[in-house]
Amino acid sequence: MNIRRTPLLLGLLALAIGIAVMVGVLEFTIGESVILGVGLLAVLIGLRALGLRRGLEQSPGSASVEPERRTAVAVPGESFSQSLAAFQRATDGYTVHGRRTIDGLRAAAVAVLTRFNGESVAEATDRLERGSWTDDRIAAAFLSESVELPSRSVVSRLRTAIDGQTTFQRSVRHTVAAIAAVGYRGAGRGTDDTTDGDSGGTTGDDSHTTPEHALPQYVYQHRTSAQTTDDTPRRTTNRSVADTTTRRKRQTGYWTGIGAVALLAIGIGTLAEAPGVVLAGVVGIGYAGFARAFEPPEPALEIERTLSDEEPDPGDEITVQVTLTNTGSRFVPDLRFVDGVPPGLAVTEGSSRLGTALRPGESVGLEYTVTVQRGKHEFDPALALVRDLSRSTERECFVGAETTVVCEPELRPVAAPVPLRTTAASFAGRLTTTEGGSGTTFHSVREYRPNDPLSRIDWNRRAKSGELATLSFHEERAARVVVLVDARKRSFLAPEPDAAHAVDRSVAAAGRIAASLLAEGDTVGLAGIGPVGRDETESAASMSEPCWLAPASGRDHEIRFQELLATHPQFETMPPATESRWLSQLRTIRRRLSAETQIVFLSPLCDSMATTIARRLDARGHAVTVVSPDPTADRTIGHQMAATARRVRRFDLQQVGIPVIDWQPTDSIDEVFARHAAGRGGRR
Repeated sequence: MNIRRTPLLLGLLALAIGIAVMVGVLEFTIGESVILGVGLLAVLIGLRALGLRRGLEQSPGSASVEPERRTAVAVPGESFSQSLAAFQRATDGYTVHGRRTIDGLRAAAVAVLTRFNGESVAEATDRLERGSWTDDRIAAAFLSESVELPSRSVVSRLRTAIDGQTTFQRSVRHTVAAIAAVGYRGAGRGTDDTTDGDSGGTTGDDSHTTPEHALPQYVYQHRTSAQTTDDTPRRTTNRSVADTTTRRKRQTGYWTGIGAVALLAIGIGTLAEAPGVVLAGVVGIGYAGFARAFEPPEPALEIERTLSDEEPDPGDEITVQVTLTNTGSRFVPDLRFVDGVPPGLAVTEGSSRLGTALRPGESVGLEYTVTVQRGKHEFDPALALVRDLSRSTERECFVGAETTVVCEPELRPVAAPVPLRTTAASFAGRLTTTEGGSGTTFHSVREYRPNDPLSRIDWNRRAKSGELATLSFHEERAARVVVLVDARKRSFLAPEPDAAHAVDRSVAAAGRIAASLLAEGDTVGLAGIGPVGRDETESAASMSEPCWLAPASGRDHEIRFQELLATHPQFETMPPATESRWLSQLRTIRRRLSAETQIVFLSPLCDSMATTIARRLDARGHAVTVVSPDPTADRTIGHQMAATARRVRRFDLQQVGIPVIDWQPTDSIDEVFARHAAGRGGRR
């Protein structure tokens, strides 16, 4: 441990002089003006020290570091103004005039009335003005200039006064609930969606806006590459020494308050000529001097991290054992250690933190359990904070160990048929077409032709009329499908900040869909749209390499498909820092698609760009089916508006012939496809 010699020598000198004066060895006199000046100076210095302590930055060793939790994601509709903005261009022929909230709600009402009630823009606008679009009189009056606001009862006024809600906020809440009710009530009318699982409209809470969530992220400065070993039984051990380039020293402010109080006591005691108060202040100065006399040691640490399984299945729990060793020659009196748990994992048992003291050569261990989600998870360098004996100064360093967990999503076939669209082509195989030919589903009866197979002759007709006829079935062919995952930044959404987001659900469903199609002999490919890197400093070149796997079949192709879902950076569980240039990625994908390729597009449909992607692919002749994991909530008015906007987008896609399979968070992909197959006759 380093000792600051200058403060220590000055303190010892002052102590010696004080003792000499007390025993009479030294004598000197001080004037009253000098005593008054010393007292005022001590008071001013003490006040300044208190001000510095108030603005002191919090140490990173506290609650700001939370590696035990998964990285939180946004909930659609956290910003009420952004939810309203989604409706401003949702209906052609209706324009807003700049009154923000009122005009935004009018645009939303026109959007849902024209979609779900089948009205024109003029009819919907007229109903808004007459107030006949809803039974809620408060909502009707809020969006109309001719309808008066209904009178309120005394009980309602008292309730509003207690809640502290203004008349404007109350009207907005009622209007949002009325708009959401129109969307929920009529969303299934005239659409191709048979998997609606949304509940009815609700008033939610009374808040006008929802504050943005502070996303707790634990992002270390250094990422390391994977290092695996062939250890039995599948336990991986990684060892590394502290990185000396990441060290920095800072004041903790542990003794700052005591020094300030001591100076104030000396100043006040001097001005009041109270020796006892001055003596108490001198004792405090001694503590403050003790805090300045030491420096934290230079750490020399080594960690060894062992995993019970480095290739688990999604949802498995693995045990992480960490051994921390002091390889230096100095005693470490106060060590705070936080292991670098990846953002995509969550600690479910034990703790990834440790506080201890380490002698030279001594080791200490900790053990905790994490629940693994799909993807490639690289452990960040562990954070170590070393303090001196006085705890006034700490030194920070990062101890890196190359540890990686790869969790591949399961490729288990879905229990129900994958909802591919009907095609008019006439190829042989298993994808149902509109043409008659060989297959399993009856199509029509035609005249017998020479060389028709005996198995297709209508023998019942032969027995009744004596005429020969041939049965035709719906022609089938092997499907050529590309599973396209919407991994844009705007798709990392979930009903709860710590719930599985839409991209995680989409990637998991992509593996299940591919397994089903491959099991039926179809050819399947994989593509992604969204940022490739997760670092804000990454170059544009690294952002232009989205995932692409051409449609094929076979066991090797299935393994490659699974590896890409688990390891490709475009499908990481952590939300990207920036958005990507998705338009150039879409153009590249379209150039690679053959004419007969179908698209299964996995997207939450929470922004207009998602519908644009689906429409552009469909316009190029590719039959697009959208499987949409729903990440919306209905707790606040912002959430309700975001859910209604998503309903409008689904309706618009279905109106142009693009089926949308809605996937609620409480349902499995098996249940969603089974309901769709039951309602539409399965795979067509």
